[in-house]
Amino acid sequence: MSLRGVRGLVLDIDGVLLDARSSYHAVAEEAARRAIAPLVGEAQARAAPFDRQREVPAFKATGGFNDDWEMSRAIALLLYLRARREAPDLARFLAEAGGRGVTALYAKYPVPIAPDGIARICGALYGGSMCRDLFGFEAKDAVPDAPERGMWENEEVLPDSRLLAAVAARFPLALYTGRNAGESRLAQRLCRLKIPEELCWVADGHRPRKPDPAGLLWLTHALLRRAPRPSQVLFLGDTADDQAASRAAQDAGAPIIYAHIEAPGDTTRVLSRLLAETGDALA
Repeated sequence: MSLRGVRGLVLDIDGVLLDARSSYHAVAEEAARRAIAPLVGEAQARAAPFDRQREVPAFKATGGFNDDWEMSRAIALLLYLRARREAPDLARFLAEAGGRGVTALYAKYPVPIAPDGIARICGALYGGSMCRDLFGFEAKDAVPDAPERGMWENEEVLPDSRLLAAVAARFPLALYTGRNAGESRLAQRLCRLKIPEELCWVADGHRPRKPDPAGLLWLTHALLRRAPRPSQVLFLGDTADDQAASRAAQDAGAPIIYAHIEAPGDTTRVLSRLLAETGDALA
């Protein structure tokens, strides 16, 4: 599909702008192990098998696990069942979620793992010394041995920095993310972006979350408000929930082109193609 009509970009953050494998994904596994330790013992919690490089992408491809803290709850349940040798294989476990994420899994396996407890562990491990700024509490109040260095410091920018700057200079940008406002500002700092707050659809506890397309529809309208017709928005996402939100928005008539990011180099490839097709390719 041609990108010549694109007049604005909607960007997910994790997996699109930033590599979250050594931050959020590592946090999700570590928090899950800590959460089940009181139930199965520290040794069993540490010994339960989990292949993060293979299994986290399977969660993300299933739908319903866009939120990494909720994914951590699902991982905790899976590890608990594995520690007790009661777990189905991963494909069946995810199929049991039925696209409804962690809620469906805990309905089938009512294990007493508190969601608020896991969320606080995740926040402490991710935020470190910045935990209060990001999540409103001190890391050591949730995790007494929390390191000062939060796992956010492991994040690396995925697209070429010069390319990203060129795209930001050429097109209006918006963020459509499961991060909260503080996490989103941190991501912008790492990426050297400055996107208006009103164009950042973040998780604030009130707004509809992916795969609900409400945020994507709102951002598309905002980006194209003054654009000539016909114009389109290019949305870069990387999860099943991103795909579902895009399809729903397209079905509602939104002029959206969706680009699915699967590998670390894909964001650079898509942005390079965008500049090439709109006559702004970098030398």
